[in-house]
Amino acid sequence: MIETDTETDPGEEQVSIPDQLRSLLDGERGMKELAATKPVWYPALVRQLELAVGDDEIIYLGAATATSASAVTLRVGIFTASMVVAAEVVDDGSPGAHVTTRVEGRAALEWFELSGGQGDDGSDSPWPGGFRIRAYYRSGLTVTVPANVVDTEAKRVSVHGVLDGIRADLKARM
Repeated sequence: MIETDTETDPGEEQVSIPDQLRSLLDGERGMKELAATKPVWYPALVRQLELAVGDDEIIYLGAATATSASAVTLRVGIFTASMVVAAEVVDDGSPGAHVTTRVEGRAALEWFELSGGQGDDGSDSPWPGGFRIRAYYRSGLTVTVPANVVDTEAKRVSVHGVLDGIRADLKARM
């Protein structure tokens, strides 16, 4: 973590990026239970994400799993101020589950789409339910946000922050 000269509350503990990453992963629906089974690929996934994110503050992390009788597929997406990180795990039960992490600069955004949604639900929430953002990048990477259910205020705020950032990324290209 980069040290800064800014004053912090002495009672306030700074969280390292790896600790923040693990906490955010655990907070995703189904991830804590999946990690508790100690899949052999989990340490590689976490380490790849740590290396990809580096010291960048995580704006958003989303994870979604698909499980069948013979395989588990996990996708993790992370937005920082300058990067998009997309990791995928495919575990079909054979030795050596495949873990791949791609990193793309946010400046490589080509376009984005909004879909779904419940419209105006009458709440003051910054992120009305059911909307999805699909961002398309120059390399062919496509990232969908949110990756999972948005069921907390913190998650709604982070998804709204990603949308604001994606709009800014697109404007910067114009």
